[in-house]
Amino acid sequence: MRIERVSIPKSAQPIISTSSKGDQSKWRIGDKWVKQNARGYEGHAEVLATLVLSCSCLPINRYVQYFPCEIELPDGEMTKGCYSYDFRGDLQEVTLERLFEANFTSTDAITTDKTLSTAEKFQQLSAQIESFTGRNVRKELAQLFAFDALILNEDRHTNNILFLYDPKHKSWSLAPIFDNGLSLLSDEKDYAQGKPISILKRKVKAKPLNSSFAKQLSLYDGPPFINKKLLMARLEDNPLDFGRAKTVLLSQLNDPIFQKLWIEGDNDD
Repeated sequence: MRIERVSIPKSAQPIISTSSKGDQSKWRIGDKWVKQNARGYEGHAEVLATLVLSCSCLPINRYVQYFPCEIELPDGEMTKGCYSYDFRGDLQEVTLERLFEANFTSTDAITTDKTLSTAEKFQQLSAQIESFTGRNVRKELAQLFAFDALILNEDRHTNNILFLYDPKHKSWSLAPIFDNGLSLLSDEKDYAQGKPISILKRKVKAKPLNSSFAKQLSLYDGPPFINKKLLMARLEDNPLDFGRAKTVLLSQLNDPIFQKLWIEGDNDD
C-alpha cells in the first residue's frame, strides 16, 4: 500500500493542538488537516478508528475519516502522521467546555462531583447540553463513549467533544466523531513496546465522566452498531502494517464486555 506524502510548505505555520498529554503539531494544508505523531503511533490509531467506524451503522457524515501519511517538514525531515479533510465548512466550532463557559458554568461541576454516579453525571451533562442547544444528544454521546471504550481512547476530555453552530439558521449539532489518536495504546512513552498488552490495557483511564471504560460503556443502551465480522475481514485484508495497534484492537474485539455492540447475526456463537 502506497502511503501518501504530504509536504509542509515553509509558509505554513504549525497549529499546536493540546491534548491531555501535551502538544501535537498539525497544519491546515488546503482542505486537509495534517497531524504529526507526537508520542507514538497516533496516526495508525486514527486510521484504525476510521476502519472501525466504517464497519458501523453510523452514516459517513457522523465520523471523520483519517488517512495515513508521511509528512515532509519544511526542513526536509520526514516524519509520520495522518490527515483528514475539514468538516466544519461555514459552521462555528464550540467545544463542550466552551459551551458550558459561554453559559457561565463549567463541566467540572458535574464531571468531578464524587457524590454522583456515572449515570447521574451523564444525565445531568446531557440535560445541560439540551438546555443550551435545544438538542438531545444522549444517544450520540453514549455511543461515543461506547466507541471510546472499544478503542481505549484516553483523551475524550471536555475540550475533545465538539459542537457545531450554524449562525445562519441559529441551530446546533454534535460534530462528527474525531480526534481518536490517543487510543489503542498509541502513547509509546506511557505504554512501552514489549510489555504485555493485558497489563498495559489496565493502566489506561477513560474520560470524562469516569476513569473506568466499563462504566462509561454501560451508559450505552441503544441497538448494536458495529459489524464485527466485516471489521475482522477488513483488518485481515488491509495491507497497512498497523503493528501493535492492530493487536490491541483484536484483543478488544475478543472481550465479551463489548458483545452488546455487535450487530445481531454477527456474533461468533
